[in-house]
Amino acid sequence: MNYRQRKYNEGQSSRNDIYGFLVKYFEKHGYMPSYEEIMDGTDLTKCTVQRHMRQLEMDSLIATEHPGVSRAYRLTEYRYERKKYGKQIKDESAKEK
Repeated sequence: MNYRQRKYNEGQSSRNDIYGFLVKYFEKHGYMPSYEEIMDGTDLTKCTVQRHMRQLEMDSLIATEHPGVSRAYRLTEYRYERKKYGKQIKDESAKEK
């Protein structure tokens, strides 16, 4: 494996770590983390986090209407279902259909 392939694989691993952190953080808090929270959770530098966030956006795993604002991102390939007291909340609009 040459240097370029090794660096790509390391980058892919970091992107996977960041994406996993984003999903877990969103499930726990209901909103996206800041760059500082991502840095603390993944032990990466801010520059590295921003680079991987841009790559995740190019890969269509996250999206934003406000580039550069960390909490403005949303997960595109993730479906969030709220639960209340251990039971899933049913969508009221589904009853009307």
